[in-house]
Amino acid sequence: MGKKCECPPGAPKWMVTFGDLMSLLLCFFVLLLSFSTMDPAMFKEVSGSLRNAFGVQKSEIVYEIPKGIDIVSREFNPIFSVDIVLEKIKSAIKLELIKGEIEIEALKDRVILRFNDELTFPPGSAQLMPSARPILDKIRKVIEEVPGEVMVAGHTDNVPIKNGKFPTNWHLSAARAATVVTYLLKKGTIASGRMAAVGYGPSRPRYPNDTPEHRKKNRRVEIIFMQPPNPEEFQVSPVAGGPIKDQEILPAPVSGQ
Repeated sequence: MGKKCECPPGAPKWMVTFGDLMSLLLCFFVLLLSFSTMDPAMFKEVSGSLRNAFGVQKSEIVYEIPKGIDIVSREFNPIFSVDIVLEKIKSAIKLELIKGEIEIEALKDRVILRFNDELTFPPGSAQLMPSARPILDKIRKVIEEVPGEVMVAGHTDNVPIKNGKFPTNWHLSAARAATVVTYLLKKGTIASGRMAAVGYGPSRPRYPNDTPEHRKKNRRVEIIFMQPPNPEEFQVSPVAGGPIKDQEILPAPVSGQ
């Protein structure tokens, strides 16, 4: 009968539990990584290097490492991002931006759209021009997709208005802002509590009112996407009430100078 083989002692029993713990921790962190997604704006910068490999992306210099965004926060607490809203707006009104009919400006806490005076209203009137309606339809779709308040501001030059319908430029600028807000709310797809209409009259000119060209640039309507302090408190979906009827849109005023 052969000699019985004596096996060397194995690892201590606590190593089994420790190995299971390490495996669970590894699965946990892999799961967290799989639940994260890339910031679209930062990903666009990183993907610039693909141009050299595939020739389909625009080359851009990357200064920061792309940051992951937790998918739970994205789905249940939509976070306002100026970069995201800016990309949505540029994609929606690309042709108008190329034509110079609309100017866009991105600040730290807001995105400002400036509409050309000739695109929105006739002189001395608050009746929306037909050419502005398709553009506002595109803007409405952007508002439906992002959280936060949207303010429409009307501006005029310093030339006194000669119009029986509007005593001053303040009345005209406020009426124009209200007309744009009413049109955006017409289909009932935006919560009315998110919208605001403000008339600044001639009080906030972009340029001195010393030339016809400067006065033309001062006559404008701005749509401002504001950054919400608490994004989770804002609703993107519409409230009850349904679409606004056509007769609820502001009536056409008498045109003046």
